[in-house]
Amino acid sequence: MKSRVVGWWLFLLLSCAVLIIPVAAQQASQKPASSPLVQLLQAKGILNAEEVAEVSQASSPSEADKRLAQLLVDKGLISEQEYKATYTNTAVSTATEFSTARLMNAVYSPQTVSQPQAGQQPGPTQATTKAPEAPFIPAVVPVRVLPIDVPKQSGMIPDIKLGSGANMKIYGFYKATAVSETASSGGPTFGSQDWPLPLLIGGDTGPTSDPQVHLKARSFRIGLQSEWVPKGSDFTVTGRVEGDFEGDYTDVNNRNISSVRSNQFSLRLAWVRLDHKLGTLPWFAEFGQDWSILASSTLPSLFETTGLGVGMGSLYERVPQFRTGIQFPAGELKIQPEFAIVLPVASSAGLTADQRLRFGDRAGAESNQPGLEARIVFQFPLSHAKGVPPAQLIFSGHHARINEIIPNAKAGLTTCPVLPCTLFTAPNVPNIGFTQVNNIIAPGCAAVAGCKLDTFFPRGIQVDNPQNIYTGEIQLPTPWVTLVAKFYRGNDLRFFFGGQLNDVFSNLHGLTSVGTGTSFSGRAISFGCARATIVGTTVTCPGTPVLPAILQPIGGSGGFAELSFPLSRIFHADPAGLNSGWVLHIEYSTDRANYGDVAQPKGNGLGRTDLDTASLTYRLNRWVTFVHESSYIVTRIASGSTPIKFAGIPTRQAHNWRNEFGPVFTF
Repeated sequence: MKSRVVGWWLFLLLSCAVLIIPVAAQQASQKPASSPLVQLLQAKGILNAEEVAEVSQASSPSEADKRLAQLLVDKGLISEQEYKATYTNTAVSTATEFSTARLMNAVYSPQTVSQPQAGQQPGPTQATTKAPEAPFIPAVVPVRVLPIDVPKQSGMIPDIKLGSGANMKIYGFYKATAVSETASSGGPTFGSQDWPLPLLIGGDTGPTSDPQVHLKARSFRIGLQSEWVPKGSDFTVTGRVEGDFEGDYTDVNNRNISSVRSNQFSLRLAWVRLDHKLGTLPWFAEFGQDWSILASSTLPSLFETTGLGVGMGSLYERVPQFRTGIQFPAGELKIQPEFAIVLPVASSAGLTADQRLRFGDRAGAESNQPGLEARIVFQFPLSHAKGVPPAQLIFSGHHARINEIIPNAKAGLTTCPVLPCTLFTAPNVPNIGFTQVNNIIAPGCAAVAGCKLDTFFPRGIQVDNPQNIYTGEIQLPTPWVTLVAKFYRGNDLRFFFGGQLNDVFSNLHGLTSVGTGTSFSGRAISFGCARATIVGTTVTCPGTPVLPAILQPIGGSGGFAELSFPLSRIFHADPAGLNSGWVLHIEYSTDRANYGDVAQPKGNGLGRTDLDTASLTYRLNRWVTFVHESSYIVTRIASGSTPIKFAGIPTRQAHNWRNEFGPVFTF
């Protein structure tokens, strides 16, 4: 089996090499038809292919510069005055050299002007001339979905300009990959998905470990970044909408047969942000769905972005929120505290498919209070070498309450006996309310007849539990290696993809169980009393009340550490050559549940999942990147839990070797 997998991957790599090498050789043999400045502007997306051709067809270098300058005027990157100053006040003999320097300075440093000499008036002719920097290979930039850089007015080069004054830029990527793995997550629910989960979470894998091969073409993401600068206003308004096709597969008549390749578009981000200054301090307020400021500041550079290490130590989330923050600069140090109110989410494990389609989750919102999150970011330059971003140290925390409601009595009809249904009753809604199995003799009931469980709670009952999490994150870029790491600890980590995807359990704290009740979200909650005696189905509670169990969140901890090496920079590759885009990422991550909490039947029985990953990246150019990622995943059962069948044998530990290869096309 191993030889087949190795042979398959060798064939795939050789096929890609056959495609890449002739193209690379052809590129190396061709001489550039346009100036380095034009090539740079095209690489940055300022000029398109048609505009480059227009400049290149000029009859002379000076004419080419004039065409280029006019294009930059049309795009609003330099002013008409700067254009006239460059080509009217400059001698013809030095027009080419001087105008090129001016254009570079006007495009990339429009605010940089020299101080006028005595007796001179400041004007466009006083702009400093700055030669373009020599190309270099940058250090590895950490994945930062929540940067603290302050947006600048007109700081975005737009793809679309609206009559209202709004600027818009489209971005995204396509990704096609081939996956080979030696095991699946298991069971009928998770046994054939093309992204990794903790092993054993779906149960028995059958007679083998269920090895699989997948080809993925659904990783298409697209976003729209927006900017508004109201005239005469000191506010900068920015926004973003982003989505991808990583949603569920379809279930409609014309897609049922081919549903495995017919997935749905879903929203990732949608927010608007206001930036202003309080005195001299940058301040912002943001409204919408964005990355949670808990834990999302630092993410791993995994090639497999679906799930991004669910249950393996990544810990992140995107959530509706109202967020604000202020920045305190102190020399090269920037300190930015932030605070947000967020949608509280229980991520209830007992929801039915019908409930998820109707409202997603309810226990968090029914607590009648928002979740609270905060983070503080310290940003500072660890290295002043060229191409090295600043370092960051981040601390964050989260608190919310989750509320479960149990009505008084169960409904009489739980499913439709005959289709179609004639009652307004969903066939998949759980039979909520109290069980009526035991006859309970307790205070308030007849000594002979006793009571049923719902008698003690004639109006129903509600119980809640806390959700508390904190994290520490660090990002240390250097010229030769970039270290990023995260540690987290907390309880009820399921919504943030941690704690081995456990949530809460009923803790009777020594009480004798007298029955259960099912909440609106489908959770079975135990009830009990002290010093009870049980004879058959009769439970006697001698002078003690019947009480609900405490909903105890299952605790957990974890994190990851990643080293990223800019191989091309380390080995001094030519920045303009074909070997300028090699990067190696090495990562170890782990997610663990508290073994005392998670042992069955309290939780799912999983105690720990570790992920070891090595990812080799080759960036052919700014649009095309090839990646090969190898991962080793191991899941362990918590002590005290029943072993789960893996490859037909009860086991306490399962392993998976996963390889994924493919190109990413970025735009």
